Amino acid sequence: MFIRPIKISDAEQIVDIMRQPNVLPNIVSLPSLRAASFETRLRNATSENHDFVAEDNGKVVGMIGLSQGKGRRAHTGSLFLFVDEDYHGKGIGSLLLQKVIDLADNWLLLERIDLTVIETNLGAKKLYEKYGFKEEGYKAGTIIQNGSLVGEIMMARFLPGGRIETSD
Repeated sequence: MFIRPIKISDAEQIVDIMRQPNVLPNIVSLPSLRAASFETRLRNATSENHDFVAEDNGKVVGMIGLSQGKGRRAHTGSLFLFVDEDYHGKGIGSLLLQKVIDLADNWLLLERIDLTVIETNLGAKKLYEKYGFKEEGYKAGTIIQNGSLVGEIMMARFLPGGRIETSD
């Protein structure tokens, strides 16, 4: 398993993962997403976008993206993560999170990383908690998932020993 920066040529494999029956309901995407649209997103990435993929024997099996805030929010970042359904439970999410947390803590000095996780995706929530993410709130009915409205759990992780004081 190898974690590396994303390439534009990865777009089709990534979109194929995003459309998988056990991935699509847990991400904010639609089954109509086209590889060309995703390629455009990659081509237009800015210096604040940090995207990595997990590769197994030449096959992309997961992706993580960290977007650093701008201006007065430059000390923050937001992330998303998804893994090929055939690789769920095999540590790919952990490897991707470790890569981005290292980048955030040791290269970008981000004080805060936040994300949302769909309330039905308990495995992802547990993974995020393992890496220090704490629940901050809940947004009811924000996502359409298989014909129903479901909510998102807002979570954040703070730089250990950083400047943000939390009431843990």
